[in-house]
Amino acid sequence: MAKRDYYEVLGVNKSATADEIKKSYRKLAKELHPDKNNGSKEAEDKFKEVSEAYEVLSDKDKKENYDRFGYNSSRMGQQSRYQQTNFTRQHRTGNDMQLIVKVTLDDVYNGVKKTYKYKRNDKCTDCNGIGGHDSHNCSECGGSGVILQTFNTPFGQISQPIPCYSCEGMGITYDRQCTTCHGSGVKQVEETIEVEIPSGVVEDMVFVMNGKGHGIKGGDNGDLHIKIHELPHSTYLRSGNDLKMTLKLQYPQLILGGKVDIDTIDGGKIRMSIPEYSDVGSQLRIQNKGLKAFNSETRGDVLITLSVDIPKTLDDDTKALIIDLKEKLEKTEKV
Repeated sequence: MAKRDYYEVLGVNKSATADEIKKSYRKLAKELHPDKNNGSKEAEDKFKEVSEAYEVLSDKDKKENYDRFGYNSSRMGQQSRYQQTNFTRQHRTGNDMQLIVKVTLDDVYNGVKKTYKYKRNDKCTDCNGIGGHDSHNCSECGGSGVILQTFNTPFGQISQPIPCYSCEGMGITYDRQCTTCHGSGVKQVEETIEVEIPSGVVEDMVFVMNGKGHGIKGGDNGDLHIKIHELPHSTYLRSGNDLKMTLKLQYPQLILGGKVDIDTIDGGKIRMSIPEYSDVGSQLRIQNKGLKAFNSETRGDVLITLSVDIPKTLDDDTKALIIDLKEKLEKTEKV
């Protein structure tokens, strides 16, 4: 009999997710299991066919190989051709979660503590996360959480451990379903956490809070990933640990020089000198007044780019002075 496409066997398309493939397999495995079909040879053959399809499509590497090469992939055969009789239940971990923490440059310099509330699935305390009461080892898998399926393929006889369909890979079943979580093993809770952000953090930096992600039936909680998003500053533009700013000066200040006060990120002020005959676009540097490096007291610099502040309106006297200055400068250039 010609082999059917694995996706067709499980009744899913090639774009199906891992969860969709798993859900379809469980449904078909329960329907076709020999114990539920009075030993029917047809049901047994279909059950083996379904198990073979799931064995390939549930494995990322084998699925990719099958999608590329079909049944005749020697790599797939090498990965699948083995006999395994000693196996243990796989550890189950819930999904990780992500929290975006918005910080200002002041937060980056000083470090900050922020309090957040978020919702997640946590272990049901009424059933201790297993979904029911009066639990015992699964009679189908003997408590291992997996069953060993043996069937013939073009690559030879394969014995493959797969998640037990009876206990969903947990290794235990129970007599009474939990009325609090309705068998899911988890319930939604509102979590309040305090996030401590150290100084010197950078955009997209991630901190991990273990066990603060989603819970899962019969397993451990995932983690909470805290990702840094830096908000723009009204004065400074960050460049590593340096801070860049544009300082607008009046034309006479650029020509004659002078003193100006600069606000620093630590809340202080620095009086700096503007050299005579400064060009627009020239850059000045204030050392060690930038941001602190992460996990260090070392600080970057402040880089100041000079610009000219052009007024939008002028009174007649001021305009006359500028015209007079323009004429004098033109005469000087001709000399």
